[in-house]
Amino acid sequence: MSVQGIIFIDILGFGFLLLILNFVRTKRLNISYAVIWFLSILGLMALISIPSLLTLLPILVGATYPASALSLLAFVLIFLTLIFFSVQLSTISSRQIELAQAIAIQDLLKKEEAVERDIKG
Repeated sequence: MSVQGIIFIDILGFGFLLLILNFVRTKRLNISYAVIWFLSILGLMALISIPSLLTLLPILVGATYPASALSLLAFVLIFLTLIFFSVQLSTISSRQIELAQAIAIQDLLKKEEAVERDIKG
C-alpha cells in the first residue's frame, strides 16, 4: 500500500476514534461497545500501517493477495460484531419479558386489593 493510502486510512481511523469518544462522552454509546470498536479500529490501523503485518496476513490465512485477506478479516470482524449484538438483543428481550410479567403481576395484585377493599368497605 502506498504511503498516501496508509496516511489516509490512519487519518480516517483517528477520525473514527474521535467519533466514538464523542459518542461515549455524550452517552450515546455504551462503554462495552466503544471498547470493541476501539480495538477493532486500532487493530486494523496497525495491520495496515505496518507493512510486515500486512504481508504476513495473507500467509496466515492462505490468501493470494493482501486485499483478499483484509476482506476476510473484515468479514470475520463484522460477523463477530453481529454475534455480539445478537447476544445483547437476546438479553434485552429476556429482560423486557420479565419486566412485562412483573408489571402484569403488580397490576393484578392491585386490582385484587381494590376488589377486596370494595367487598369489605
